[in-house]
Amino acid sequence: MIRNYCKMCATLTTQDIDKIEKIEETAIILGNVLGIDTFIDCPTKDENKALVVHHSRPEKSIYSKNIVGEIALYKNEPAVFRTLKTGMPSKNYKAITQEGEHVLQNVIAIKNDSNEVIGVLILEHLDKKHIFNSEHKISEDFFSSFFKNNYAIPELIKDGVVIFNTNKKVIYANCAAKSIYEKIGFGPEIIGESFENIVINNVNFYNILKNKKIDVVEINILDQTLTVSYFATLEDKNNQNVIMILRDITQEKNKENEIISKSMAIKEIHHRVKNNLQTIASLLRIQSRRSKNLEVKKILEETISRILSIAVTHEMLSEKGFDNLNIREIVYLIYKNYSTKTIDKKEKIEFTIEGDNFNISSDKATAIALVINEVIQNIVDYAFPDERIGEVKIGIQRDHFFSRIIISDNGVGISKEKLNSLGLGLTIVEKIVKEQLKGNFSIESEIGIGTTVKFEIKNEY
Repeated sequence: MIRNYCKMCATLTTQDIDKIEKIEETAIILGNVLGIDTFIDCPTKDENKALVVHHSRPEKSIYSKNIVGEIALYKNEPAVFRTLKTGMPSKNYKAITQEGEHVLQNVIAIKNDSNEVIGVLILEHLDKKHIFNSEHKISEDFFSSFFKNNYAIPELIKDGVVIFNTNKKVIYANCAAKSIYEKIGFGPEIIGESFENIVINNVNFYNILKNKKIDVVEINILDQTLTVSYFATLEDKNNQNVIMILRDITQEKNKENEIISKSMAIKEIHHRVKNNLQTIASLLRIQSRRSKNLEVKKILEETISRILSIAVTHEMLSEKGFDNLNIREIVYLIYKNYSTKTIDKKEKIEFTIEGDNFNISSDKATAIALVINEVIQNIVDYAFPDERIGEVKIGIQRDHFFSRIIISDNGVGISKEKLNSLGLGLTIVEKIVKEQLKGNFSIESEIGIGTTVKFEIKNEY
């Protein structure tokens, strides 16, 4: 039957079809072992269509009927066509079946003697965990025949697979399992070894048979870190197998520990930068107190304020240890910095922060902190002279491509003449917004009503 469907594809030679016929047996066995739908699809002359030449339906199939002879479309099954075109395996790709069901596909290329892709073997299931959570029916005779096939799936996966018979003897171990055991001091051949000699954690063979599976545990042995799990097959009680799944996660654990170490180092660096900036601010404050020149005092105070606004981002990074910072926290810390430094105006100016919340990168956070700092500094210095009471609202708006921060006050306002001649601080702010934040900067003001400053931030994601 499969030969007739292969001929319909009009892309396969007689030798190609012979090869696919041999794979059909593997697909049937796999469907029975794993309890999932397995397929063989072959390419057609239309690059966006493939033909289903084999379908193995388990007892609990996703499908209401066998779909051999039906067409697989590129738009519904991208993994199939990716593997057909590249020869690379595709793991856990989303797909839509011919019956409209959403599934996950694992796809392996079938190649001829010339290393050309002539079809694909597909394992399809509703859930990623289905394969190892489902109940399997496996016998020793099955494995002795199945694993003679050159296309046995356990030889193509990275996990180690070891199978024990009822007598607790190893009857199969794939290459990955043998490699793992060599690394931890066993010889290259473990076939025939007893369960007690092979297991690397404290587990009872008969408990596995009784409980049907043992959850994954992590084990450190010599310089290796492994995960191990077990499950039992559901043949009759006198003919059961236990399957052990091993995974070498040594590299992953080493990388994880390396990331943790780097993260701690980065946090410490940010902590030191924050402390250094605060030290510089303290030195400048001492200079400001010693100076009798009011203009110099003002310049130094403005500089201190800018330095401390940069320190805010490093303070957050030293505490959290990651690169994305919370926009509302930054705004709040800038305000807090001002409220402690302008005690004489703290009770007279009411600050409110409202609107959206999102994360930004540390480099943009520094630029935003400088901008907000400069605007608030101008408000505190000029918007509410003498004993005037007022309020400042900081609004945050998140949009698709740009986000914006709006800072408005109900102070005395700025004349049009002064608006047209921005001071050095606001000129720097405008430059930061355009060059570092990739946005626009604007000021609107009316005498006796107040001033509104808006600036944009180009979204990163």
